[in-house]
Amino acid sequence: MNKKVKYRLLLLAVCFLCIGIYYNCIEVSANIKVKVENNKITSAEGSGVLTIGKNIQQVYLDSSIRKGDVDITRFKVASGNKYFTVADDVLFNKDKTELLYYPNAKKGSLYIVKKTVNTIKQCAFAYNKYLENITIKNGVKNIGFNAFKYSNIKSVTIPGSVSEIGSGVFGGCKKLENVECNADISSIPPEMFYGCSALKTFKIPESVTEIMEFAFMGCVELDVKIGKNISRISNIDAFYNAAVSFEVDKNNGFYKSINGVLYSKDGTKLECYPYKKTGGYVMPDEVMEINYGIFLDNTSITGITLGNNIKEFDMYSLYGCTSLERLVFPAGIENIIAGNRELPRSGYGLKSLKEIYVPESNTNYKIYEGCLYSAGYKKLYFVPASCDTLVINGNTEEIADGIVCQNNFKEIKIPDSNQYYTVKDNVLYDKAITKIIIFPSKLKTYNIPATVKDVSVILNDFCTDEEDEGFAKYDNMAYNLESITADAGNNYFRAEDGVLYNKDMTELVLYPQKRGGTYTMPGSVTTFNPAVFTYAGELEGLTVTCNELLVLNGCASLKKLSYSEGVTVASVYGDWFNRGDGVQLSKLYLPGSIKTLAFSGDIGKNTTVYAYNNTGEYGGKYGYDKTPVKDVKTYIKELGYKYKSLGTAPGIVKNGKAVISGSNIKVSWKALPEAEGYRISYFPDAGNIYNEIVLKNISGGKKGSCNIKKSRLGRKKKIYIRAYKNINGIKIYGKPAEVSI
Repeated sequence: MNKKVKYRLLLLAVCFLCIGIYYNCIEVSANIKVKVENNKITSAEGSGVLTIGKNIQQVYLDSSIRKGDVDITRFKVASGNKYFTVADDVLFNKDKTELLYYPNAKKGSLYIVKKTVNTIKQCAFAYNKYLENITIKNGVKNIGFNAFKYSNIKSVTIPGSVSEIGSGVFGGCKKLENVECNADISSIPPEMFYGCSALKTFKIPESVTEIMEFAFMGCVELDVKIGKNISRISNIDAFYNAAVSFEVDKNNGFYKSINGVLYSKDGTKLECYPYKKTGGYVMPDEVMEINYGIFLDNTSITGITLGNNIKEFDMYSLYGCTSLERLVFPAGIENIIAGNRELPRSGYGLKSLKEIYVPESNTNYKIYEGCLYSAGYKKLYFVPASCDTLVINGNTEEIADGIVCQNNFKEIKIPDSNQYYTVKDNVLYDKAITKIIIFPSKLKTYNIPATVKDVSVILNDFCTDEEDEGFAKYDNMAYNLESITADAGNNYFRAEDGVLYNKDMTELVLYPQKRGGTYTMPGSVTTFNPAVFTYAGELEGLTVTCNELLVLNGCASLKKLSYSEGVTVASVYGDWFNRGDGVQLSKLYLPGSIKTLAFSGDIGKNTTVYAYNNTGEYGGKYGYDKTPVKDVKTYIKELGYKYKSLGTAPGIVKNGKAVISGSNIKVSWKALPEAEGYRISYFPDAGNIYNEIVLKNISGGKKGSCNIKKSRLGRKKKIYIRAYKNINGIKIYGKPAEVSI
């Protein structure tokens, strides 16, 4: 055999040997790549057969399956592996007592769990595209959390041998219709049927005594049957946005149902109200307490008459009842909590409310021209949305915040004799015309008078303070506004091209919801409220010029989002409300200056992100996370979006040094062949990753040193060197090399 043949055979043998080595590397198996660390598969990407290597001891695919990175048609285990085996393409532990993963892209609608199995592990069937019916045979004891999450199953049988079920086990299974559950469990775990919108019936096992938080949240078609042994239901959360009706076993000692509504056994407490129960509700007079928030986001209820023993009622518990037309208070009502909340919400979303009724005999509240007032009409508590003309009592001294919803006002009236409020061009102001109080929604154009300095009632407000709840409110009044102008004499605001800014145009104040076309922020803008574009449904293209969070719910027409060069932060909430009205971008352009990316929620399943390779220093899902990422491309691909390169920035400078020499600091580095120049900088505040101070710009990629005055750094002990090159006429900088002094 000649030497060349021997060499080629040896090389081939080495290649085959390398295929079997999985430690700390990327392994290619059929069309699926797996990442392995310390004999553990930590992620996978691709589609087809996933092979478990000989030395693999653990497999973790939950994250890859959840993100849609991998479509597994079947599993395969290499000969000699001591930890795993495969049967019918499904992955088990060696003795088949644990079902680990059912291939998420395996075709076939029916599966019967094998008799040997006693544990179905977490996420075992999660996100499966084809499986519809599953039978779990007697012998299985444990079903892990999220085991069937977001799969397409329609029917499942759970035997009496099961004694433990993890949280979220069927979460997001929107096609699940039938569950036969004989499990010996004491509680329905958290989020067990979260979002199972097709589930119509579920017989709760008699062993169950407790229903945990969010257990049936979003089960809008469910007829709930409460067994005789259930003694605790987790407040409102268990059946939030759920149920057609409630039925209670007559032998239950804690609950009862009347006409499908759930009460405490003695009837003194209203426990749960069905989300899908249509029509009006007349509360029995025995009720003395209402479970907080049980009507929240109920879009089916059209009328509520409170029982005669209700003394206090919080209007916020009606938030989101968009079909509610009539609200009747009892004669004995003592305290109606409305407006002036810490986070007022405009009208609580009661956009259909036509009538509020309080008996004349009540000494605390009165109705005038359809609106709710305190006795004596000094305080206006609530304004129904439906009336064309709003007439305010002449005695009114105070109007509660956030009490007007998505109104239909064409005209607002108040007597000239009122000392506190006035009307100008159908807008209600304080007497001095410095603040907008109520804005009629029919207005399409609006000019801000010279004296007005407070327009907050028609602004979106998203709280970024960690201790706040998120949205303070979003604009329910000026929702038909197409264009806004400001009087030339106004010292607080300035309008350009129908958009409102502060006087020096450093803050974007209001973007009209009905303003169409494209919009590019002026370069002078340095800040805006994160929700300034929320529900700007006609906006088609947006260019952002500063570092601020964006909340893009309701931006149905927005397809192109761009960030200008110089912007270092791109942080977007695609669907903050999780109501399915989030933005669906087609194109997102990122600048070469980008450092931080934070995309929370879906920004569009068909989004293509255009960016520069070797850029992006930090990335996080929920905010300005300081966790480093490899680059923009890595971050974008991990989130499941398409990526297109605009070019490649230079790599990281190596062999950087900084030596003090008298009053100077001599900085040196190894020149990069692709570089066209360098930048030396530092951060005055170690906690601020965006405030980079440039010490010196150096033109010429072959240069490898410079001098900097020591006095310019103060006591700072670190500097940073970045290389750049010009791409399409723009200086694109690579990531920094940190150098200690």
